[in-house]
Amino acid sequence: MVQQLSEPVQLEATKVSASGGVADRGEGFALVFGAGFIMYLTILMYGQMILGSVIAEKETRISEILFSSVRPFTLMMGKLVGVSLVALTQLAIWGLAFLAFAAFGVSLLAAKGVPLHIPNVPVINFVYFGLFFLLGYFIYSTIYALIGSMVTTAQEGGQLSMPVVLLPLMGFYLFLPVSRSPDSSLAFWVSMFPFFSPMTMLTRIVTQTPPLWQILLSLAIGFGTVGLLTWVAARIYRVGMLMAGKKATVREVMRWVRQA
Repeated sequence: MVQQLSEPVQLEATKVSASGGVADRGEGFALVFGAGFIMYLTILMYGQMILGSVIAEKETRISEILFSSVRPFTLMMGKLVGVSLVALTQLAIWGLAFLAFAAFGVSLLAAKGVPLHIPNVPVINFVYFGLFFLLGYFIYSTIYALIGSMVTTAQEGGQLSMPVVLLPLMGFYLFLPVSRSPDSSLAFWVSMFPFFSPMTMLTRIVTQTPPLWQILLSLAIGFGTVGLLTWVAARIYRVGMLMAGKKATVREVMRWVRQA
């Protein structure tokens, strides 16, 4: 004799990715958006700081005095590394504030009848955030330093840097399709492209962590690009900072790069 159940059985469907892992169900969407927005905002903010500093040194001719005692490459790298430490300090303060809120603020709001759920974030994700922030910062700040050495005024620098602003913006807008399908071919390739990977690979890590080899490959491609950009920027910076009166042309810049 078959016994009938008094209550209906409820089945829960769980979305599984092609690799076999449990896919994100939308709980971390705000976290993904916030991380991508912070990455985009800080990269542009500190990149513009580098651009303004380089142009100011060129307009006031301070660089000519500095070059008499410091090598151009050392001066450029000192500027990039110094600002990166300032940026990391600010991000660390924001991170500590987030952890303090997660530890104490959520419980206080819950006690007052305002439930708030914060997704559980592994510690390794904060490490990845720092690495990809440094990757994005050095890529774009090196380009900004290159642009600053080519122009003579802040207005020219703003006009020439417009395409640079669009690149991280495109990477930020890609977070939506990447977060929906973090294991798709589109997500893989845009997370390997060094100008997009600081935002897109971080989105994949937070949404559904990809295999470790993909993360390491993205970092290797990105920091290899940083090395190439630094080499090019150092050659242009060395000559461009001493040139006054007119904006450098593309032909002149190519000649500076080829110089030994």
